[in-house]
Amino acid sequence: MLELLLHGFPIVFALASFWSNTERKVLLLNLGLCVAVGLLLAFEQAWSGAIVITIAGLSTSYRLIKQKLLSPIATYLTLITMLCIVLSVNNLTGKASFIETMPAFTFMAYRFGELYCKEAGLRICMILGSLNFTLYGVITETWGLAITEALFAVSNLWYYLRLRRAMLVSPV
Repeated sequence: MLELLLHGFPIVFALASFWSNTERKVLLLNLGLCVAVGLLLAFEQAWSGAIVITIAGLSTSYRLIKQKLLSPIATYLTLITMLCIVLSVNNLTGKASFIETMPAFTFMAYRFGELYCKEAGLRICMILGSLNFTLYGVITETWGLAITEALFAVSNLWYYLRLRRAMLVSPV
């Protein structure tokens, strides 16, 4: 029963993402997803994924609290530092195969979007990261994660297309 709840909890956040029509809402939902997916991955004993998600939650929290973007140099230094931490944990746990490093690629896409991009860029980064994490969920048979990330990718694509349409119509 606990496993069913842990797989279902992230899906609730993913469904709610279809109502995340602002940057702040998508960041809040992403923070909720970080908590839900982190618990799921810890339960599945996917430790590198759980660590990636924990660091991701901290990054999302920073963006929500500070409400500002980082400079390019600060963004790259932050991403490299975080990636080194994640890959070091992978190496220490002996989980350094391509599949086990896939969460790091998702991590990089999401964090770049959160720390450096405005809403349209953030959504593109989240689409790419979600598609990668969907593939990771399918490969590792973590179905709640796969469904969650697929729904998150679709909702972000929907809002990205709405943003693009609004930019094309705008008389600026």
